[in-house]
Amino acid sequence: MTQGAHERPTGPAPEIETAAWQVLGPALRIGQSAFEPDLYTFTPEVAEELIRLLDAEPAEQPQDAGAAKNADVLRSPVMQTLQEQLEGAQHPVIILAAELLYIQQLPLSTVTSRLKRSRVGEVLSWTEPKLAIPAPLLAALDEKGPLTGGLGFNVQIREHLRWLASFIVHWAEVDEATRDAALSDPWEFQRVARSTPGDWRAIRYSLQYLAWPAFFQPIVKHEHKTKIRDAFADLIGGPSGIDELDIDQDLHRIGEQLASQMGGSVDWYRGQVAQRWQRYQNDHSRRAWLVRPGRAGAQTAAQWVSQNRIAVPATHLPRIPAHASRMEVSQAVEQGYPHHDYQARFQLTAEIFTFLSRMNPQDVVATIAGGKLHMGTLTDDLGYVDDGGQQLERSVRWVSATMDVDQLDSPLSELIAEPGSVVDLTDALDPLLAFMHPGHHSSEVAPGEAPAAGKIPELPEITDEFADSLRMSRKELQDYVDTLQSRQQIVLYGPPGTGKTYLALELARFLAGPDDPSRVQLVQFHPSYSYEDFFEGYRPTLTDDGQPAFSLQAGPLRRQAARASSEAGRGHPNFLIIDEMNRADLARVFGEMYFLLEYRDRTVLPQYSPDNSFRLPRNLFIIGTMNTADRSIAMVDAAIRRRFSFIELHPDEAPVAGLLRRKFKAEGKNTEPADLLDALNAEIDEADRDLRIGPSYLMRDEAQTDEGLEKIWQLDLLPLLDEHYYGRLTRSEVRERFGLEALRRSLKKK
Repeated sequence: MTQGAHERPTGPAPEIETAAWQVLGPALRIGQSAFEPDLYTFTPEVAEELIRLLDAEPAEQPQDAGAAKNADVLRSPVMQTLQEQLEGAQHPVIILAAELLYIQQLPLSTVTSRLKRSRVGEVLSWTEPKLAIPAPLLAALDEKGPLTGGLGFNVQIREHLRWLASFIVHWAEVDEATRDAALSDPWEFQRVARSTPGDWRAIRYSLQYLAWPAFFQPIVKHEHKTKIRDAFADLIGGPSGIDELDIDQDLHRIGEQLASQMGGSVDWYRGQVAQRWQRYQNDHSRRAWLVRPGRAGAQTAAQWVSQNRIAVPATHLPRIPAHASRMEVSQAVEQGYPHHDYQARFQLTAEIFTFLSRMNPQDVVATIAGGKLHMGTLTDDLGYVDDGGQQLERSVRWVSATMDVDQLDSPLSELIAEPGSVVDLTDALDPLLAFMHPGHHSSEVAPGEAPAAGKIPELPEITDEFADSLRMSRKELQDYVDTLQSRQQIVLYGPPGTGKTYLALELARFLAGPDDPSRVQLVQFHPSYSYEDFFEGYRPTLTDDGQPAFSLQAGPLRRQAARASSEAGRGHPNFLIIDEMNRADLARVFGEMYFLLEYRDRTVLPQYSPDNSFRLPRNLFIIGTMNTADRSIAMVDAAIRRRFSFIELHPDEAPVAGLLRRKFKAEGKNTEPADLLDALNAEIDEADRDLRIGPSYLMRDEAQTDEGLEKIWQLDLLPLLDEHYYGRLTRSEVRERFGLEALRRSLKKK
C-alpha cells in the first residue's frame, strides 16, 4: 500500500504539492488521468504516441491560422508549434499533454498564474469535447510556486514534455517491485527517474520534488544544489560525496536542520540563506565591477549611493531569475528587444547576464558620480523595481571614502575607461580593497611588501654563477634581461643548434626563481596551430552523464595569464615560452591578442568569451624562439616585429661564438669537435649566414669519440646541409665539401 495524497508529507508549498500528487498519485499507481478520471492516459501506449508527435516536424499552417483559432489566449511560438504537432492527435494524447504541461508549469515562481492557466487551458481546448482544468487543480495554479525555473521552462516546453512522456514509458518498463519501492522510498524514485533515457535534469529535478516534496528541494540547477550543499555542509558534519544521490540526501538533512533553526520552511533564493550560499566562494573568485547609469548620468549614480543600490534598465525584459544562464538571458533579450540591432542586443545580453548571474554578494562594486569613484560591497540578490521604467536592482553597502577619478593609478585608471554599463574591475580588486579597508592585504604577503598589481615586476640581475653555468658572458645575458624588462616580449632567433630553446628555458627559470616551476610554461607552435589551441576554444568533452559535448577550454596563454594574475600583487614574474614561433600563422594564432602585446594596460573582449574582458598581466613575460634556417621567418609580419624585441643567437657572434670550446675546456674534454664546427661554418658562405650551425649538436657525450662524431655528422649535420643546399649542390658535393674527413684535412693544412 502507498500513501494517499492527504497522508503524503509536504514541503514548502503544500497547496501546490498536494495538487501535484492528485495528478501524480493515480497516474503512477494505475495510469489514471486526473483531468478525466474515466480515462487512463499515463500508459506507455499513450506516452509513446505523444513522443512520436513531439518528435515530428510540425505541419505548415497558414500564417494567421494560430491567431485566428486562439485570439483569446496568450500565444507564443512554443505553444504554436505544440499545437501544430498535436494537430489531429487522439483525445487521450492531448489530455496527457495537458496533464504533463500542468506538472511542468505548476511549481514555477517565474510564470504568472494567468499564463499557467492559459497554457494548460489552451491544450485542453484542442480536445473534443473541450475539457476544463478541475477546480482544485485550477486553484493551485494561482499559488506562487517555490521553484525558480528560469527561461528554460518557457522555451523548452516541448523537450520537457517529451522527457516526462519518456519517464512514463520507462516507469511501465521497470518491474512492479521497483515501482512499489519508488512509491514508498524517495531515493528509489530518484533512481528510476535518473535512469530514464534522454535525461533533462531540470524537469527531472522538478518531478522529483513534486513526487517527494518533503525530501527533494525545489532546486532545478545542479550547480546550485552543489553550492548550497557545500555552503551548509558544516550543519551535517561535512558533505557525503559528489554523486547526485549524496547531494540530494545532504540537502534533505540540511533543509531539516535549517527549518528547525528558522521555525519554518527554507527559501533557498531569498534572505540570509541565499546570501550565505551565493557568497560561498574562495577568495580567488571574489570580483569587482563598475556599474554606470548610462544616459541617466551622474545624478542617478549619486542617487544610487544615497539609496544603497545599483541598477540597470530592463524596460522590455521579461522577468527572469537571478543566476539565469547566458542562453536564458539571450533568449529574454531577443524576446524583449527585437527593435534593437544584433550588436546592441549582444551588448545588452552581456551586461544583463553579468548583473544577474555573475555579480555575487561580497563582490566589490563601484560607480562614478561628480568626478569621484564610489565603492561598496554587494549585499543581496536581484530585485525588480519600477522607477520610470522597469529596472533590475541590487543592494550595495557603500563606504564613505571616495577616490578622485583623475588621480587613479594603473590598472584602475585604464579599467574605468573601458566602455559599457557594467565593466569588470577584478584586475584592480586588491587596490580597491586596500582603499576601502585600510590595512587590507593578502594573507600571503605582509603589508608594504606587495608592489602595485599594475607595475612590471623587477627582474633579478644575472649572477656570475648563472652565467658560468651557461658558459656565457654575464654582460650579454644581462642585456637580454634588460631588454625583456623594458619590452616584456623578446624573440631569440638564429640558425639551428644555437641553443635558443635551452637558453629561453634556463633564463626564464632563473628569473622566475626556484619556488614554483609552474611560473614557466612552454608551448611549441606548428603549422596547424590556431587561436583555439593557443588562447581558448571549444573542445570535445563528456558530460556528467557520459554524453559527448563541447566545452570552452583555456589554452596555454590564457592559463599562464590566469596564473600570473593570481600573483600580480606579489610581484612574481611568470613566463610563457613560445618555441618555433614562426612555424604557425601568427596573425591567426594571436587574433585580438596582437593588440594586448602592445597595450598591456588595456583589455579586449575575446571572441569565445565576450562577457569577460581579458588583459595580459604585466608580470607575464613572453619569450619566443625562431629558427632562421626556416624560411618562414621571412613571412613574420611587421606587427609581430614591432611587438617583440628580436635578439640574434648566431654561431659567429657572442655569446654563442666559442661556446663549445669554452664548455669542453672547462670540463677538461677534447676540443676537436669545436674546431671541426668552426671549420664547417667557415665553409658556409656569408650569403648563407643563416645556414651556419650552432654548437648544440656537438654538446652530447658521444661527440667525444670518433665513432660518435661520425654518427652526428652522418645522421644530423649532413642531412641538414643536404636540405639547405638542395638544388645547388649534389649529395656527393655536400659530402666532399662538408664531410668530416674533408674538414679534418682542411684543419691539418692550417
